[in-house]
Amino acid sequence: MFTLRPTTPTDVVPIQALLHAVWNRDEGAIAYHGGGRVPGVVALEDGQPIGYASPRRGTLHPTHLYVGVHVHPDTRRRGVGSALWEAVTQGISSSLKTATYATQPEAVRFLERRGLRVSLETHLPTLDPALLNGGVVDRWAGAARALGYDLLPMTALTGPEVRRDLTRLHLDVYAHTHRHDPPAASSLEEAEEDFLEGDLQPAWLWAARRSGKLAGVSSVRTTDDPVGGDLGWFGVTAEHAADGAALTLALTGLALRAAGRDGVREVAAELDSADPNARHLLAALPWQAGRIWLTFTSAPPV
Repeated sequence: MFTLRPTTPTDVVPIQALLHAVWNRDEGAIAYHGGGRVPGVVALEDGQPIGYASPRRGTLHPTHLYVGVHVHPDTRRRGVGSALWEAVTQGISSSLKTATYATQPEAVRFLERRGLRVSLETHLPTLDPALLNGGVVDRWAGAARALGYDLLPMTALTGPEVRRDLTRLHLDVYAHTHRHDPPAASSLEEAEEDFLEGDLQPAWLWAARRSGKLAGVSSVRTTDDPVGGDLGWFGVTAEHAADGAALTLALTGLALRAAGRDGVREVAAELDSADPNARHLLAALPWQAGRIWLTFTSAPPV
């Protein structure tokens, strides 16, 4: 028989071990759910955690209350998940948000039974830049230039305010591509250093400019793997939304080609179904299909 109690600081390490068992050591999924550091409720059996649930409201995306419920694979179908869900959502009046993989049908059914529905699919494919057709990339770039845009790598941008201007561009692109879950303006400003720090490779960041104003961006960022990369933030500002497909294809193709010429052999991406430009990329490029991350949300009470 299991019991529930609020978490304490001493629970962090055993809860992290539980999350590794639940998510098969998937660090991305574990991080999405707070890494075991968010206060919540733990289910115990014989003094050991067999389940954990936590509610939190993100500062960057405050619209929904994030809820995570995690039950050890060896103790499922015993009501642990239901008890944890009830414990952390009872009396909550706002809309809820959580996520799981499409390959976890039990988790999907669990959430659907509680009134949540899929609001977003995030595809996680990979791509070998060597598979890109150079002629196709050139045609994409030509189509964007025909619309009046200059397409330039970060290394070709000059002036004392290049980094500031690129940071502002990333902030505007992020806000435009996340209209389905609007970021808080104050938190977005606080996170601005994340866009141009750490794993940035200037030769692999391409920007579109028209009439002297930056309009769109796409990049490949470095990883711990010397022949690996991640597709960075990509897209256009709201002002240039009508040209979003053309610019995103051109800039992403150029960024991938630059990374490939420097030895990158696998680029991982996160492509959200709520972003039409991400859908264009998913359809147009020779991706190797990967897992699909499903985001669920509930409608707030009327």
